[in-house]
Amino acid sequence: MKRRDPDIARRRWLALGGAVGAMGAVGAACWLPRVAAAATDEAALVKGVQSRLRQPEWLRGDFEQLKQVTGFKKPLVSRGDFVVARGRGVLWRTRTPFESELRLTRDEIRASQGGAAATRMDAQREPALRLVNEMMFALLGGDVGALARLFTLEGELTGAAGWKLELRPRQAAWLQVLQRIALTGDTHVRGVELLEAGGDLTRIVFSNLRETAPEGGARLFD
Repeated sequence: MKRRDPDIARRRWLALGGAVGAMGAVGAACWLPRVAAAATDEAALVKGVQSRLRQPEWLRGDFEQLKQVTGFKKPLVSRGDFVVARGRGVLWRTRTPFESELRLTRDEIRASQGGAAATRMDAQREPALRLVNEMMFALLGGDVGALARLFTLEGELTGAAGWKLELRPRQAAWLQVLQRIALTGDTHVRGVELLEAGGDLTRIVFSNLRETAPEGGARLFD
């Protein structure tokens, strides 16, 4: 009998590192203070953010991820690149300090490290993984409406094109893993912060954004 890992959703979700949304150059992803619900009602906020976000067929670029682990002074830093194909999947490749690769599609997650054979997880057989996929596709696709079904949303529209969002899980089970996600952006998501239930904090910076298909195109997700 195949052994089920009760922590599988947590590990894989964190491995994705929050490869979130349409990305752009930003100096740092900052913590967002809680915005009063009076700033705007949720429906108007969702509509406003959707009107500002672009949803390209392809998005790729580079990332730098800083993870502050409770009890350690220095954050863990990793760098790499990503590809997002709307409706197809996500490719998240860490280059330093070690090489690893994660491919996310609607049906499965494939993970490999150091050129080793990929480990495959069937999302159709793992309800927790289906939730991970639903959440990540909503984030990466800029589908704010889908996010509103998974999270309570608070935030505000800023300036002519900007916005801020704070997401808190609606499902009690997710609160055992994740306290909140904070996002800032305009036509793309610019800053991401993930606060885990245990207090670990992840900040992600994206750069070198291109809305073009990479070499290999859709075959990357075969």
